Amino acid sequence: MRNILLFLAFISVAGMGCNANGKTSETVTEEVADNVEQVNEEQAVAPEPETHYHYSDYQITLPTEKWEVNIAYSNSGIRKKGSKLEFEVKHWDSPSLEETISKYPAESRHDDIIIGDYTWKVFTDDNDYFKMCCYIYNTEKKYVVRVATDNITDPTNPDLHEVLEGVRFVD
Repeated sequence: MRNILLFLAFISVAGMGCNANGKTSETVTEEVADNVEQVNEEQAVAPEPETHYHYSDYQITLPTEKWEVNIAYSNSGIRKKGSKLEFEVKHWDSPSLEETISKYPAESRHDDIIIGDYTWKVFTDDNDYFKMCCYIYNTEKKYVVRVATDNITDPTNPDLHEVLEGVRFVD
């Protein structure tokens, strides 16, 4: 992209000749170079690209430079690039969140994780396939979304929080 802009700038300057609206070709060349530099600066501060993955009534939004998301028939897999850290996002109908989380003993419960408008119920369970599971519930549509991992047991882990922050209900 930068090469194309520079090429177009060169052609523009060359085609203008020595005098364009009272400006010398040197002045025009400097103005074009300043504009190209400004475009490059704007591109340098652009936010990290994100990808939105829609699955049923929720979406996952994560930076594509750091995360890979695979959508399957019954769940979504999230993997941190360059690591073995993986998450599974799954949803299902449930009459209540309490019914869904009732299988966990009280001692496996952690403090809730609150991210924006979402309060995640957090559990660890050494007897389960996943070591940590986090749940939110859509009261209107009566379904639960679970984010689970077998790689993390610390609910303050920043990668866990980034993934939870990326999961949202859609209308």
